[in-house]
Amino acid sequence: MKNLTYICSLLLVGLGAFGYFGYEILGAAKQSITALIPAFIGAPMLVGALIANKSVKVGIHIAVLFSFLGALAGLGRIIPGSIKGSLDWGKPSTLFILAMTLICLCYTVMAVRSFIAARKARG
Repeated sequence: MKNLTYICSLLLVGLGAFGYFGYEILGAAKQSITALIPAFIGAPMLVGALIANKSVKVGIHIAVLFSFLGALAGLGRIIPGSIKGSLDWGKPSTLFILAMTLICLCYTVMAVRSFIAARKARG
């Protein structure tokens, strides 16, 4: 689980950094701090992964908390935008939100499954 935490957190940090520093490549007129939102989710997850080197239970729970919040934030943008029809699926910002949401959802689901398996293994 620690390795998956490192991978997902680094993907999120990279996604945020690319969105912020690569704004010209993406066709944006200016830099926006909101492009760093995936990095703001990935950084605490990375801290959780580092803490997991000493205390796996505490570190992974920290990472899952921020991953869950990232998934909720992304879903909070995607679902209402899809219902209203105001979401432009061709815009890079929408794709970045979708990527962050998918990374966070996958990590959260895998972590919960791991927690359930660990609980069953203990008896």
